Amino acid sequence: MSTLSVESVFITGSSKGVGLGLVKAFLELPNPPKHVFASCIDPDNDESTELREVASQAPCITVVKLDVRSDADIANAVTTVRHVLGERGLNLLINNAAVNSQLYGLESLTRDDITSHCDCNVAGPLMVSQALLPLLKKASKQNECKPLGCNRAAIVNLSTGLIKSSYWLPDERRYSYVVTKSATAIGTVMMSRELFPDGILVVGMSPGWVKTEMGGSSAHITVEESAKSFLERLSILEAEHRGVIFILSSALKI
Repeated sequence: MSTLSVESVFITGSSKGVGLGLVKAFLELPNPPKHVFASCIDPDNDESTELREVASQAPCITVVKLDVRSDADIANAVTTVRHVLGERGLNLLINNAAVNSQLYGLESLTRDDITSHCDCNVAGPLMVSQALLPLLKKASKQNECKPLGCNRAAIVNLSTGLIKSSYWLPDERRYSYVVTKSATAIGTVMMSRELFPDGILVVGMSPGWVKTEMGGSSAHITVEESAKSFLERLSILEAEHRGVIFILSSALKI
């Protein structure tokens, strides 16, 4: 297994759940990142209390205000990252932020629900990736002696097993979430092909069915288990994985 040695990582949706779990997991690596940008909608609210506590004990963490649905927030976040990193560039972007309204069934569906999911789950990762792309390209060029992977420059979009109908529960009817996550998987493949010549690896990865507010109490694994497995997967990513969507224990090519 390769060693995960990422100098800088930016994680969206870090105030709780899988995002916060990933922040903690990076800190526990034998060679943790020098810079961890943990973004969330409101760094000062109650939901972000634990993130603030973790950050207070880890100087490498920069907490960033970022609602991925806001172009102004995205621009400000890039300014913060550029100020901290200087000419180093950004090695790894993890697009984790997502919404899942839990509306079930066609009859309960609303246009606003579909639109809000598209804005966060589809436009969000694309626009954040676009904004941070110059910094990712800079990192890739400065580390061009390294093979394609997270230690050089990479974008990882959080996916879900629900993009495969074989993983649906018998009564799966969360249209907005499933459809928008499926769209993001397609976007991941497109990005992987466009950015490959720039030395940037792009993949999709499911964290599994995790015991979070979104995953529910019936989920299979804890946040800690998910984060550990996630980072183990990151450590083995290389050129042959570009455009692959990792779903649980399998790798899906779209």
